[in-house]
Amino acid sequence: MDYIWVVVLGTSIWVLFDAKAIGVKPGLLDGVARSGPWGWFVGSLLLWIIVFPLYLAKRSTLKKEFAGSGTNARR
Repeated sequence: MDYIWVVVLGTSIWVLFDAKAIGVKPGLLDGVARSGPWGWFVGSLLLWIIVFPLYLAKRSTLKKEFAGSGTNARR
């Protein structure tokens, strides 16, 4: 049972750093997916079974939205 918490914490930390790396900003998408990196992190910690798969599903859309905003200095 302890391994489940390690997985939840580890993947939630990955979500935080990944969202920051791709430049997720609050309000890029509508609805539940409009969170910033910290919102995704907290959501993933608290409701991992829902939020982590949602983040994975929305990740490509978030990357496209960020690339389209023209604010990514690394690309």
